[in-house]
Amino acid sequence: MKPLDDNILITKTLGGDVKSFEQIVVRYNVMVYALAYRILKNREEAEEIAQDVFIKIYQSLKSFNMKSKLSTWIYRITYNASINKFKSQKRRIETTEIDRYAEFNNSSLPDAHHELSEKEKQKIINDSILKLPETDRIIITLYYYEELPVKEIAEITGLSAQNIKIKLFRSRQKLYEELKGKVN
Repeated sequence: MKPLDDNILITKTLGGDVKSFEQIVVRYNVMVYALAYRILKNREEAEEIAQDVFIKIYQSLKSFNMKSKLSTWIYRITYNASINKFKSQKRRIETTEIDRYAEFNNSSLPDAHHELSEKEKQKIINDSILKLPETDRIIITLYYYEELPVKEIAEITGLSAQNIKIKLFRSRQKLYEELKGKVN
């Protein structure tokens, strides 16, 4: 069965069909959580923001302009909610997820060295991204991890497409300098 178009789901939701809104939540839940987590760097806060975002989406759905993409609108709401939460925090406590280390599997010992090496590289890359300024970090995340086009990132962040391109270029240069010699 082909998934329903976003505009059809919106129309059905506005008509009172709760199941259609559930499909919207299922379709965009991972995306919302991932963006919130990238900004806040905290699992619980990202989950809280994701819940708040979907409540706001449900309450504001009637104001959505069906000429634009639903995903862009949802990204924008998530981005704003996450940034507001980030800015409202007086101090940041960095946490490390224990789950990340629980992924090691003893049954794959021949590949363990390679897997560990790849995880170490990914951690170095993620740590380097976290050193970037907030806006640059978000743009890198949206472009490389969420694979959004520059135009859509501009709509989400409120920056011009040209500014996004410049920030991407400068961020790549900073990451290159940071990673040079650390990751092969």
